[in-house]
Amino acid sequence: MTLTEKQKNLLRWIVEGVRADHLPEDCIWYITTLTDCGWVDYKGSHSWPPVTFATLDILEEYGYIKWQQKSQNQYKGALTGKAYEAVDSNFDEPNRSAIPHLIPLTEVEHLDSELWERVRFSVSAGGDNPKAWDTAIRNATVVLEDRMRKLGNIDNINQKATGNGIVNLVFGSNKSVQKDKLPSEELEAYRDLYSGTMKLFRNRYAHRFIDPKPEEGGAIIVFIDLLLKMLDDLNWETENENT
Repeated sequence: MTLTEKQKNLLRWIVEGVRADHLPEDCIWYITTLTDCGWVDYKGSHSWPPVTFATLDILEEYGYIKWQQKSQNQYKGALTGKAYEAVDSNFDEPNRSAIPHLIPLTEVEHLDSELWERVRFSVSAGGDNPKAWDTAIRNATVVLEDRMRKLGNIDNINQKATGNGIVNLVFGSNKSVQKDKLPSEELEAYRDLYSGTMKLFRNRYAHRFIDPKPEEGGAIIVFIDLLLKMLDDLNWETENENT
């Protein structure tokens, strides 16, 4: 069980009020009557978040407040050290700043423009539909294959080359396009990476319906986007070597 956001906000407000001397540190007193409610001796000008006695009971149950006196319409007590620690640590919640980078599909401008152009019609038709992701991944793998053709100028070498054949023409150990531009171990790593992608994704999605779960489909699209960016980096290096 964890605190709700309303409960957390109330505790934050109390802690901030005590630290700003808007509430007495050792005698925090909340009272309600038939006509009014509020914090006794509150010196601040900010309005307080919603307060219920049930919420105050929960804060005490969690050990954030110790009440010295209770009655039907008043709570009087003091914060514990645990309350300050909880607020300072944001209730030990993880830093979520990395999330947008983990799910770049939420910011499609980060995707390869050609990739997005080829998959957007499918996923826009139904993000929860596995069939839409099946089509999107199939198109994405064609974009990847086409980008490798362009990197290796393969249309002028062997127009019949597809899939793993293209990978070998670009990254193979024998007279490949990248053979003299990459260290042998790195060349092999590129070949294994793109060869595995072609076998696992390009071939599978080209020959039968897979209908992946949407979260799997999104992850594959993002993975292919990374592979495209890596190819573009290699192409950029090649073009700069030739200038």
